[in-house]
Amino acid sequence: MELTRLEQGGKPVYAVTGKCTVEHAAALRQALLEAVSANTVLSLDVSGVEEADITFLQLLLATALTLEQNGGSLRRHGPVSPAALAAARVSGFARTPKLANFFSDED
Repeated sequence: MELTRLEQGGKPVYAVTGKCTVEHAAALRQALLEAVSANTVLSLDVSGVEEADITFLQLLLATALTLEQNGGSLRRHGPVSPAALAAARVSGFARTPKLANFFSDED
């Protein structure tokens, strides 16, 4: 798992790539905490997620809630990878109100 900060149109976009599973949860959590501390609106590109499980989805939800509590929001940049979308649909996270827009078919 890797979280890389990119610039798109002068705004930061954080690309999540690789395996986003329980084995990588601590590293992803730390990376997301650092990103949240530096941004009110966090744009995530999850198109490079190769594998995802419930811990990845829990971290996305926690990130969205933290940003919302601070007056911000979590936004998706680009498409959702098939692995992340499958995990969200199977687990029900795709229908969670705080993540429904993140996992919608709209870009």
